[in-house]
Amino acid sequence: RHNVPDPNTGQMPDLHDERYTDPSLIQEGERQACELGAKLRQMGLVSDVMSGSSDAMDTCCNKKQPIDLVVCSPLTRCIQTASHIFPNFSSICCHGGVREAFGMHYPDRHSPLSHIKEKFPHLTYHHPSLSSEDDIDWQPHIRETRDDVVRRIDNFLAWLTQQSQVSIGIVSHGVWIECALLKYCPQVLEFGKKRVYNCEVYKAHLAYD
Repeated sequence: RHNVPDPNTGQMPDLHDERYTDPSLIQEGERQACELGAKLRQMGLVSDVMSGSSDAMDTCCNKKQPIDLVVCSPLTRCIQTASHIFPNFSSICCHGGVREAFGMHYPDRHSPLSHIKEKFPHLTYHHPSLSSEDDIDWQPHIRETRDDVVRRIDNFLAWLTQQSQVSIGIVSHGVWIECALLKYCPQVLEFGKKRVYNCEVYKAHLAYD
């Protein structure tokens, strides 16, 4: 999950206040994301050299396999987290399918696409919703349900299975990750008793019949 966004206050921000549209990480969030990246490098999961894809990958289950594709949400806090964890990736895939549940809450409305591209030139974009300048999915009076998020997760996983890379890092949001885990491996979250917190990491093996 992404790290801590900046609410510009010590208290929980008003999610319906437009001033909190697409917030950035706080300094502590940036520090923790960098520390997580260092830990993943020590584990052999993140390369120290510039990469965007990998050559022949060892697929043995008992050997660590460096991540060769990074996918993140188009929200600023998520892009920043991915960029700090994977600083040597020449290209990070920005995919609308892994964004947070959207609608009503301004922190979950992404910035204009031109602003994102200017600020994060190392991104590539892979989703119909990211072909427009404005956030065409976000609506001020309607919010996605968990069933909506699960359908979006299923569509994203179908796209993911078509990619050539083998070891993939996904940087997403609390509700999205919880919905994915509760559908495919609910025991990880103790069948809904546990929550997903900032900068937590979960590992899973994706296989389609």
